[in-house]
Amino acid sequence: MLIFRQLANITQDLPRAALPLLLIFLVSTAAPAAAKAVTEPVTAATPAASITDVTEVHPVSSFLQDERPAISARSVQYDEKSGRYICHGTVKITLGNRLITADEAQITSDLSTIWTQGSARLIDGENIFCSEAIYARPLEGQAFFFGTRCKLKRPGLAIDSDSIEYRWQDKIGVFDGHVLYIDGDGEKAFVHVEYDFNKNKIA
Repeated sequence: MLIFRQLANITQDLPRAALPLLLIFLVSTAAPAAAKAVTEPVTAATPAASITDVTEVHPVSSFLQDERPAISARSVQYDEKSGRYICHGTVKITLGNRLITADEAQITSDLSTIWTQGSARLIDGENIFCSEAIYARPLEGQAFFFGTRCKLKRPGLAIDSDSIEYRWQDKIGVFDGHVLYIDGDGEKAFVHVEYDFNKNKIA
């Protein structure tokens, strides 16, 4: 939870969007013949036992139809004090064509801000970003990667650095601190690199 606290401090000055009501759809793990769909909003009063197994969050928000996030996790609870969904276990967050996976996540109720930690990954086509924690702002098309070492892997290219900012709308990656750039020509060391994924070269 330490990483969450650090990221929350970093982002505490961000404007808060209105918090529309989100619905939680619980999917039963019983046999198909006995399965029954259950729909109920998640609140702090909801017992954890009733939000186990795979839980899907279907947001009502200002996202474009093909960009609306969908979240699944082993368990999801809503914290009324912080206004966040707390997700544990095999967390998967779909953002249009992108996928974020992690062990844990905290998500604001309007899905404008996402924190993840534990084997965190963002997959965008052939680009795979890995780190200990990810802070993402889906409406702004940004993700920030933190941890001991952050990595990008794609065919013919690998970049390691202390931190990464990925702007998927612009297809730009910003790598800072002890950057190791590895491609077909060998290894290069930098302090700062901006990579243009549209042109497949350093910007």
